[in-house]
Amino acid sequence: MKVALVYPRWDWIEYNGLAEPVGLLQLISALRNAGHQVEYLDYSFCSRLDELDSRAAGSDLIGVAISAAAKMSRAEIVTRHLKGAVPDALFLAGGAYPSIFPGKTLESIPFDFVLVGEAEESIVELADTITGGNDPHGIRNLVYLKDGKLVENPRRPVPADLDVLPFPARDVVDYDSYLSDGMSEYGMITTRGCPFDCLYCKPSTDFIFGGNIRYRSAANVVEEIVQLAELRSIRKLPVFFKDDTITMHPAGWFETLRDLLHKEGIELCWHCNSRVDTVTRRKIRVMTESGCRCISFGVESGSQKILDFYRKGTTPEQAEQAFKWCREFGVEATANLMIGFPMENEEDLKATYDHLKRLKPDDIIVYFSTAIPGRYIHDWAIENGYLANDTNPELLDPARNRAHEIMNMRLPFLELDDVIHWKRRIERYRSWRKVSSYNNIRHWAAELVQHPGSATKKAYRVIRGFGGKGEDIVTR
Repeated sequence: MKVALVYPRWDWIEYNGLAEPVGLLQLISALRNAGHQVEYLDYSFCSRLDELDSRAAGSDLIGVAISAAAKMSRAEIVTRHLKGAVPDALFLAGGAYPSIFPGKTLESIPFDFVLVGEAEESIVELADTITGGNDPHGIRNLVYLKDGKLVENPRRPVPADLDVLPFPARDVVDYDSYLSDGMSEYGMITTRGCPFDCLYCKPSTDFIFGGNIRYRSAANVVEEIVQLAELRSIRKLPVFFKDDTITMHPAGWFETLRDLLHKEGIELCWHCNSRVDTVTRRKIRVMTESGCRCISFGVESGSQKILDFYRKGTTPEQAEQAFKWCREFGVEATANLMIGFPMENEEDLKATYDHLKRLKPDDIIVYFSTAIPGRYIHDWAIENGYLANDTNPELLDPARNRAHEIMNMRLPFLELDDVIHWKRRIERYRSWRKVSSYNNIRHWAAELVQHPGSATKKAYRVIRGFGGKGEDIVTR
């Protein structure tokens, strides 16, 4: 049968940077491997909604990926358009938001079904069942409305061995457009799930991936890297490992990654997200030897009180040690912060600023604490009367809130202007670090040669940062 899978990034600004939808691309591979014809409809670069209608025509099943609550409005626009263009197709929603809120998804947008959780097996079973003319309503992971009532089928167990999953179908991606529009690294994932219990993140990841964490082998990851290198006809690859915490892998995993990349003659230049309590000196050394050039740490705050409220499970002292190891091995270390939590006061924000002075990070990204539905922080904000706005979906994007300097929670001990003051002060410190650090200047000069577009944008942000606002507000 013909299936169209949709990335509905229509008229949407990615404040955290442009990236290909790796999970959706894996579903394309799964369907292809099962013998189905698949069209990939990426609205990222469309100037009109009807540009992809001819490719959607004749589809029996159309699946729309919705990654976050903030993107529900865009998904609705695209879905309603496609229902008019392909009225005989069955429509399916999947992704992070439908997995957490299948009922709300079906209430908001006229989908026939929602597939919750990991969908490589379920979407193939759904397509096979429809092709055979059989009733799909008993398929596990499927959610639908029957006589106005929500029916949630049992979930299938998640695959314990991630090596059995297909690689993303990267051949369908217009990488030239992505790269020219600001993407600088290819996305890749080596784990699924997260074993931690942070207030601002859980339990949403558990609804998507189940509990705990599962791993791919280093050999399986290198096999995917080799395929990507061949597709793009390059042997030096910039990669962003998008795992929540790739450093849950032991040091030996990175040693194998290093050795297999050397054997294949591929030079990887990669960065990742991490926690300061999951790295060791040896691990960072081996990561560097495998091509790691940047680690973004979830530092969040320099106040132990706020870290404890976040249920982070880390200390400022652990962060200081991790950043020292990064400096020792020449790894660019980024401090990701989250300020504006209702329990913060002026003393906590000053502690965070002083903490940065001790960390000496190569880069800093400041987010505003955001109460996102499906996460403990949202429930906490409601229970304690701190939720200020829950109706505008665009206020559920922390990166957008950071850029526009707005929040969706009330602050009992601070004014919004106080948070903005500290955010801008941190931006000025970031810019000073960027121009006073030899490593930062060296990295920027190398990027200017290899990726002049992104390097120029980074330089512009540094200049704006001296005025306290690193990001330029883009409007459409």
